[in-house]
Amino acid sequence: MQAISNPLFRHSFKFGALVGGVLILTSLMFYFRGVPVSVNPQITSINYFLIMTGIYFGLRIYRNDVLNGIISYGRALGAGVLIIGVAGAFYAIYIYILIKYFDASILQEFLGIMEKTFIEAKYSDEQVELFMSLYEKITPGAFAFAQWFSKLGAGFFFSLILAFFFSRNYGTMRNNLNNKNQD
Repeated sequence: MQAISNPLFRHSFKFGALVGGVLILTSLMFYFRGVPVSVNPQITSINYFLIMTGIYFGLRIYRNDVLNGIISYGRALGAGVLIIGVAGAFYAIYIYILIKYFDASILQEFLGIMEKTFIEAKYSDEQVELFMSLYEKITPGAFAFAQWFSKLGAGFFFSLILAFFFSRNYGTMRNNLNNKNQD
């Protein structure tokens, strides 16, 4: 019950669910148009934009509304990563359900793209066979975990950058207020 009353967790869950929902809707939009969703640079670029936007607005609202305009770098970084961790979890659950229960061909599509990539990279036939024998063991759960981990990695990277711009040092703010009061 304590975790639910914590403003950071409540806020991160709310924004994470929102960002996760938007990521899912974007993926479904491409999926229903017949565009590959397993490995697609266009979807990846859109997802990065959505992740960055979600962190931006999540941190801005958390700093201004919950913390009264002051947030440390560490807290901003943690909040950003937590937001995307939740969003990535929603997306991973969606991917798992989609592959496991509705369309197992997504994994086959992924394997085909990976094999084509290895061949274009001029790997030997033995190396391609070795890599593909490893990739063929991927389950829907492992694929979903990889999707979550990739979203978390992107979210961590964007959080590192955005936390710098959102953080306001407590000491600097206090010193500025004291200087204004003395004048």
